[in-house]
Amino acid sequence: MKRTFRITTTRIVGSLAFGSTLLAAGLAQAGPQNAPAAGSESEAATLQSKLGSVLGRPGGLTSAVVGSRAEATSFDVQARREDLEAAAAQVDQALVAYFPRLSATGRYTRLSPIDVPSIGNGYVVVTQTPGPVVIDPNQPPPQLFATAFSFPVLLNQTILQATLNVPLSDYLLRIPQGYAAATKNQNAARFAESAARLKSTTDAKAVYYSWVRAKLQEVVAEQALLQARAHLVDAQHAFDAGTVSKADVLRIESQVAGSRLLQERAKSLTEITETQIRVAMHDPAPAAYEVGESMNDDVPKVQGEDNLAALWAEAGSARLELKSLEQSSDGLRGQAKVARAGNYPRIDAFGDIIYANPNQRIFPQQDAFQATWDVGVQLTYSPNDIGLAGASSRNLEARAASLAAQKQALEDGIRIEVTQTRNALREALAAVESTTQGLAAAEESYRVRRSLFRNGRATAVELTDAETDLTRSRLESINARVDVRVALVRLEHALGRDVGRGNR
Repeated sequence: MKRTFRITTTRIVGSLAFGSTLLAAGLAQAGPQNAPAAGSESEAATLQSKLGSVLGRPGGLTSAVVGSRAEATSFDVQARREDLEAAAAQVDQALVAYFPRLSATGRYTRLSPIDVPSIGNGYVVVTQTPGPVVIDPNQPPPQLFATAFSFPVLLNQTILQATLNVPLSDYLLRIPQGYAAATKNQNAARFAESAARLKSTTDAKAVYYSWVRAKLQEVVAEQALLQARAHLVDAQHAFDAGTVSKADVLRIESQVAGSRLLQERAKSLTEITETQIRVAMHDPAPAAYEVGESMNDDVPKVQGEDNLAALWAEAGSARLELKSLEQSSDGLRGQAKVARAGNYPRIDAFGDIIYANPNQRIFPQQDAFQATWDVGVQLTYSPNDIGLAGASSRNLEARAASLAAQKQALEDGIRIEVTQTRNALREALAAVESTTQGLAAAEESYRVRRSLFRNGRATAVELTDAETDLTRSRLESINARVDVRVALVRLEHALGRDVGRGNR
């Protein structure tokens, strides 16, 4: 259904402007003997006036505006933007790992009372003066008193400790690889976000041209209905004069009904495509849109169009989706290197400063804050880590290989996309030239058949066929011109030439 809609709507745009131009040129060259009837001149003028009123409206929508607004409001772009923020946070996290880990601990503990422990009995010498005891044989010996030795029991313990840990082995085996992997993932997220922006813009522009098709198809359908009704009036007069049969009148009445149906379908198509534009831009305003592009500007020639291999190479080096998959694959391989570090022992240097009451290193315990410190190197190794590291590494390597395969599949898809869009552009350009001639012939055939029918020298069947052929030619001419613009937008995106151009 999308293909039918796209073809039908596009054909309306170019044929109206171009058909009116050809008709005017044909009239100028025809001369007095071939001058069309007044009704035909009126129809051409009416068609040209309606076309001018639809296209190139001041302040109307253009493909660039629609693409820009769709990109700015796309939920897919928003999701990719959040993925980029998450990847950037992972890079910051990997960067912090370069710094030694500093931690601080504060702890207060209340201990339950216990019996005072004793380490046995001893003797205490009592002297009158402080200092060492001196034994004088001329003096009486000092007095000795028996006593029990014990240590104090402190029920309140407070510890303030600062620890600095330096992961020596991680600086070699984990941290640089982890930071590189996080950076790759950030690059992949950035490419994916930019690719989503470009795709959103391209799709919105294509929807815009589909809407232009529908708008112009509606003009053509309206003109076809007016022509059919005018033919019906002529047929009824001819029937009254006895020059045509009732069957001819009924046939033209059927043509009027068919033109009315075509007009209703065109109106429905216009409403659907306008809704698509409104949804793409997430525009809540109820106001109707107008076409801001004139559709009369020449389409630029695509550079290198004839060299398909060069176009493939250009797309392969420019498309951001490929770069995103490549960076993601490299990031997973970097994570696999980090996982393989579990095969080796872990070496850490550490240092502690302890300020505690009581300090456990002071013997016997004292009810006072005292500071001590320690430094050392620690070697940690678990054979179980070898199995875990191997399994994790294989998992990450397999995921990286999967992304690499997806990248190759995407490269194949991009080649097909480039070929299809290049050929679609060529076909549309050829159709412009073909429909130019076809429209000129249809305009002249319709003019002649209507003149002959009025003079009773042509049948209603011939006139109806000429009218049908004219409407078809107008639609095909419009389609060809809009198809050129759609194909050009698609081809530029397929080649990656829209990278860095914004919404220009």
